[in-house]
Amino acid sequence: MRDIIVAYPVKDVAMKLRMLLEEEGLHVAYICAFGSSALTVSQEMRGGVIVCPETLRDMSAGEIAENLPPDFDVVALTKNGMESYMGNLIYMPLPLRKDEFIQTLHILANSSTGFTRRSRNDTEIIKNAKIIIMNNMNMTETQAHKYLQKESMRMGKKLVQLATEIINDFR
Repeated sequence: MRDIIVAYPVKDVAMKLRMLLEEEGLHVAYICAFGSSALTVSQEMRGGVIVCPETLRDMSAGEIAENLPPDFDVVALTKNGMESYMGNLIYMPLPLRKDEFIQTLHILANSSTGFTRRSRNDTEIIKNAKIIIMNNMNMTETQAHKYLQKESMRMGKKLVQLATEIINDFR
């Protein structure tokens, strides 16, 4: 079973999440308040799951997902009410439906590798596409990432496939 990192800026919420997950038989290895702390801890682990809000104080869940080592997944809790799956990032809407949340975490924690793997090359392609989007559409990195996710779901394409097309179109 893979360990879980809870990265949440509000200590009380982080502790409640930890208690909920541990009551359901999941192991929370670390609690941290910043995305950068979660990334640092993840470098010492051989895979796992990070539970965090859509945006932490220092970075977005998308940025965390992109910079994780292999065999990590991110479950981001979002207030926008939409559930989506993209790469190694799963957005779950708030308020959480406890059963779905716990089921998702059990599936991820019990998989031997990340739910979906992304190679370093794929990560680089996505980063380059986001730079193009940011420069041409005056978006932040978070907005560019959400745009890529939304368009890939709308078009039924993998994120890296859409990112490659954007790069090729820009050339």
